[in-house]
Amino acid sequence: MRLCVGTSKGIVILDPARGSVPRMVLADPSPIWCMAQECRDPNLIYAGSNVAQHGSGALSRSPDGGRSWTEITPPAARDEEIWALAASPTAPGQLLAGTSHGRLFRSDDAGRTFHELTAFLKVPGRERWTFPPAPHIPHVRSIAFDPSAAETIYVGVEEGGVFRSRNLGESFEPLNDGLYADVHEVAVDPADPRRLYATTGNGLHLSENGGASWRRIIAGFDRTYTVPLLIAEDDKGLTLYTAAAAGPPPSWQVAARGADSIVYRSVDNGRTFESLERRFAAERGMPMRFRRAAGAGSEFFGVSNIGTVFRYGVDENGFASVPITEKLPPAYDLVILP
Repeated sequence: MRLCVGTSKGIVILDPARGSVPRMVLADPSPIWCMAQECRDPNLIYAGSNVAQHGSGALSRSPDGGRSWTEITPPAARDEEIWALAASPTAPGQLLAGTSHGRLFRSDDAGRTFHELTAFLKVPGRERWTFPPAPHIPHVRSIAFDPSAAETIYVGVEEGGVFRSRNLGESFEPLNDGLYADVHEVAVDPADPRRLYATTGNGLHLSENGGASWRRIIAGFDRTYTVPLLIAEDDKGLTLYTAAAAGPPPSWQVAARGADSIVYRSVDNGRTFESLERRFAAERGMPMRFRRAAGAGSEFFGVSNIGTVFRYGVDENGFASVPITEKLPPAYDLVILP
């Protein structure tokens, strides 16, 4: 098993079993914000950048587990940044890309061609979407496929809310009753597709009626700025993991304790969470993404904005967090390779 990590300065490939020294480092493509992995071929991966590349494109594809890359930015998105990627869990070659300015593109041939999902440009209330830092441009931050319905997708906009399409982007409906609009990650419960989760700038939100309404989950949290979300399913049921910082990203650089982030866990379908700070201290860095290999039990991996790659899991002392490597450039996403 290897980890292909996307950082602000390119790709880093690690072997968790062989220590902290990277097996490979690539500066092109650079920088990386989001990644996705083909459902039938785990070595076919995609990487997107949310930093302007001065015409060089923001989306790349690797057919060989990150060792080589080809730029595949849709021509209509040459001036866009890529903020979210999602590969279909059932349809090989199907890829969705979300961009700055709140746009969506779909490919059905592994990124060789794309078409824009123009229905997303006509969503009611779109003119009110925003983003706090100037120039206040909202962006698609998360795309999730419904594991029980191949043509149903959920799109999270920072800041605009959550939107559902039941036909792979040909039409959309808003799902924002009770939801904080600053959405970071959306997930569908594989055991019950009516149960949806969203991490936001004001905590984790839960819907138990297919997005008709949401409520913020307070029980167990003492941090509010939630980003990553992982649903781990095994023979014991579902476990949810998220991480929350004490404040929004501008504070991470100047606060004495940095992001002051904590990992939280839920074993009751997201209704309550417990802080795992008792098992390891709050971190200066903020976990940006959690990923879990199929059949990995309780083990999963995470990357943080201060360049640490973690292995999370259960040891003889309970739940544990172990750094695999540290002092990489800021890391924002990863995929797990065979």
